Amino acid sequence: MADMSLQDPLGQPPEFPADPFAGATTDGAGSQAPSATPQANPRRAVVGVLVAAVGVLAIVVAVLLGQSMSRGSGITTAGPGPGANPAAPGAAPTAAPTTPAANAGAPAAPATPGAGKPATPTAVPAGTGPVPAGATGFGGPLVLNPNAPAGVPALDLFEDPQCPICQQFETFFGASIGELAKNNEAKVVVHTMTFLDRNLHNDSSVRAANGAFCAADQGKFRDYMSATYAAQPTQEGIGWTDAQLGVIAQSVGLTGSALDTWKTCQQGLTYAAHIAALETNSERSGVHGTPTALLNGKSMNLSGLDAAGFRTAVKAGTA
Repeated sequence: MADMSLQDPLGQPPEFPADPFAGATTDGAGSQAPSATPQANPRRAVVGVLVAAVGVLAIVVAVLLGQSMSRGSGITTAGPGPGANPAAPGAAPTAAPTTPAANAGAPAAPATPGAGKPATPTAVPAGTGPVPAGATGFGGPLVLNPNAPAGVPALDLFEDPQCPICQQFETFFGASIGELAKNNEAKVVVHTMTFLDRNLHNDSSVRAANGAFCAADQGKFRDYMSATYAAQPTQEGIGWTDAQLGVIAQSVGLTGSALDTWKTCQQGLTYAAHIAALETNSERSGVHGTPTALLNGKSMNLSGLDAAGFRTAVKAGTA
């Protein structure tokens, strides 16, 4: 058999003679009759009828056999059933997709990098948990001076313990922030963020924040955070060891039973769920960088301000 191309070539259709039977002998009037007409043979006629009947029977059997094979293969010429997507013209039939059993062979969650360390809080924190002293509620910020009069300006500070710029912010304005809270010249609200753990692939922000919240239970939140920034490693991402965080706790005056209580709180990461919720809430508020200072809900312009100018701007409520 000659090779055939995948497509029929474009061009003119094949030419056929005007009379395909030209030159053939026919039984019609135009044929050349023999000189003598033979006598009809009845036996030959019967044989012809039988041959024709056998031919018809063979055709019927072939048709029936073809239909039987079509049914057996599962392929019919009928249209697609209800809800089926019709195949594109000329497309080969495909098998229906197999639906896997629910939860069959589901892979286990991957282990958290740095096994043995507490997991970094995720964007889906627990719904509840312990709340440190001074916080507005689970996942809420901590108010340095909750008894501030209602009419004073509100200063919201968003900081991450590992943030180098936050350390600079604390160096420039920390004393003024302490005075603003101490004298109730503004309501100072601290949102401790920990997103740098994700960026730096460690858990130092969470552990430092937990240490600060454990100190808050002893009335030492502000002191602990200031000391944490003062002891911040020179290279970002190194973080603090547990022992270093313990030394910070002692440096702010926690001793005896108060220090023991802090250690128990810190070792168990008592406020991990609260820290995760606080991070999520801070991000949802639209803050994605630290430090951020909002005065009465508006971002402060800190350019050119010294400590005295910062305190004056906050007291006046002018961002």
